[in-house]
Amino acid sequence: MSAETPEQLNDDLQAGWEHLRSTAASIAELQTAMWGDWAEMTTGLATGRLAWGEVYSEFWKFVAEEDLRFALELSELGIDYAQKVSEVTWEHEQRLRDHLRRAARRHDVEPLPTEEAPGDGDTADAPAKSSRSRTPKQ
Repeated sequence: MSAETPEQLNDDLQAGWEHLRSTAASIAELQTAMWGDWAEMTTGLATGRLAWGEVYSEFWKFVAEEDLRFALELSELGIDYAQKVSEVTWEHEQRLRDHLRRAARRHDVEPLPTEEAPGDGDTADAPAKSSRSRTPKQ
């Protein structure tokens, strides 16, 4: 028997759902930013500032380096599966976005301004930083 009261369990459940909701919103914001980056890259390809071969090469470099890492992180998930899947997915997509931005800078393509994710800089209720690139706000 747990020493927790039904109210404490309800509060924990509510906090978990709120965390999941905010993480899902953070992923949606990242994906929206990635679509903006995709539009910028497509413009670069259309105007000749980028070559398809360079983009193709950079994408496959990322896949070779990161997809195994992503799969390994997914395989380590435990009871907090939904929360961790959302965090690992966000981090994977952030690494892809960062990789493509670095590649764009190397090829003199002006990247879109980087925006801070919700919760960055909020230290009052933000969890301690892990060895991962970012953990969404609780």
